[in-house]
Amino acid sequence: MSESNGIIMEEEKITKVSIFESKVRPILAEFIGSIILTSIVCAGAINTLSSGLTNGVIYGLTMVFLIIAFGDMSGGYFNPVITLGYTLARVLSIPQAVCYFFAQIIGGIVGAALVRASYPESEFGGSWLYGSLWKDVLLEAMLAEAIPTLILVLTVLITTLDKEKRRLSPLAIGFSIIVCSVTSYSERRRGFTFMNPALSFGPAVAYSTPYDGGELWKYHYVYWVGPLVGTLVASLLYR
Repeated sequence: MSESNGIIMEEEKITKVSIFESKVRPILAEFIGSIILTSIVCAGAINTLSSGLTNGVIYGLTMVFLIIAFGDMSGGYFNPVITLGYTLARVLSIPQAVCYFFAQIIGGIVGAALVRASYPESEFGGSWLYGSLWKDVLLEAMLAEAIPTLILVLTVLITTLDKEKRRLSPLAIGFSIIVCSVTSYSERRRGFTFMNPALSFGPAVAYSTPYDGGELWKYHYVYWVGPLVGTLVASLLYR
């Protein structure tokens, strides 16, 4: 009897571990990784005074070490459009993708809030993450989001889903972010492309106030529609 009880307890332990490792830990990894990504990129934007080159390098290299660190746990996405790309490629199930989406969005908000708590608001106001768009650059801004996101998502899918290229995928993804961020930087649009709705949404939530006239949200949809279009095109090209 005691032997059978021991077997049952061992089976329960294995089941609990497998549920945590397969369901809970990946979501936590995406949440924590999104906090780290957003906080580093936001802080970098403040400390480098909105330098397009430096911000792009910080953004890309942060993704490299996050993918290496968390890749085995969750895949290392930290970006809703990458999550969408994997879902369309039938790598992720829809329920898992939904959980990743909320983990990334909430992580982005927490990361930006941590930066707001660490720096005076006056310092954050000049960074590319806190700027609002002007009406006459909306099409330009949407294209600047869609095209680099297409390149990023296509790079992610090609390098991570091919076993021969998988080892170099963190570097390929990081360098694609650096190249796209630097080349799409524009003072006219008050910054360069995000390629990540969580990275734009988090700072907007953390730094918007009832007294800013809604400027941060007026054309915020650009940072969702552009990446969404780019991701859909990338998924069609990959398939």
